Amino acid sequence: MSDSFSERMRRRWQSRRGDGGQDPHGPGGAFGADQRGTGPQGGPGADPWGARDPRGWQQPDWSSPETAPPPPQESEQTARARMLYERVQEAYRAGDVAGVAQLAELMPDGPDGDPYRTYARVLAAESQADDARAVELARDIMDRLPAGHPEEAVARGLFGEVMAQALVMGSVPLAGNLEAAQRALAAPTQYYLHPSGMMLKFDEEQESHPLLLVLQGDTTRAVRAAQRAVREEKKGPPASRADALCTLSLALCAAGDIMSARNAIVDASKILPGRPRIAATHARIESSPAATLHTE
Repeated sequence: MSDSFSERMRRRWQSRRGDGGQDPHGPGGAFGADQRGTGPQGGPGADPWGARDPRGWQQPDWSSPETAPPPPQESEQTARARMLYERVQEAYRAGDVAGVAQLAELMPDGPDGDPYRTYARVLAAESQADDARAVELARDIMDRLPAGHPEEAVARGLFGEVMAQALVMGSVPLAGNLEAAQRALAAPTQYYLHPSGMMLKFDEEQESHPLLLVLQGDTTRAVRAAQRAVREEKKGPPASRADALCTLSLALCAAGDIMSARNAIVDASKILPGRPRIAATHARIESSPAATLHTE
């Protein structure tokens, strides 16, 4: 993968919290769509006196910290799951495979523990290079979240990433799964109502996942995307750098450059020797047609 799950999930969590400049009360914010303009008589976001209010009523400025209502309080179990998941991410970034697995087992059960519990277990499976298990877990949480859930887009993206990884590694069959990965990793679509009444559709620009490009047969773009990810992760945590090099190795192998693919694996091994993902990637490229042809 071009980036570690831990880093991607951290950035998504930050954006949902509002750290990335996103309104935490927006549709993609940490608290979901703003419900302050709903309720009886339009709720606090509507003019209770109509357009001709003789008293000059004005809508409150909800953007001000003094007037904005407090965010909803999460349950004790949800807070514990979130904090444990943050520790799972830290262990993953450091390349501590055993630590990730141990912390994932400590995640609280029950509905309040999800989606963090499942995210942690996906990380544990992925760090152990158990791609089939990671796909199973990611598919389960994606199917269980109802439409419009604040975590729906995150779960869908996570499923697409682990599915693309599993397909390239040969852990799951192509039939039906390639299309599922493509749908999950497709760029989101935005709709805008034009003053004329027409509904306009815009697809957001989004870089294609290197391994998805490999599956689509576009190895040139796959190698470029993987190389860009390696450059971006040069100062990143160990797991991110090693995983980016593993993705580059797979892309180079698919392009027929087995020597460069092997060199990428050597570089990854220097960062995190003994990492299961590196060993699995090495085995995968050595069993490829590119390696066989080069040996002959």
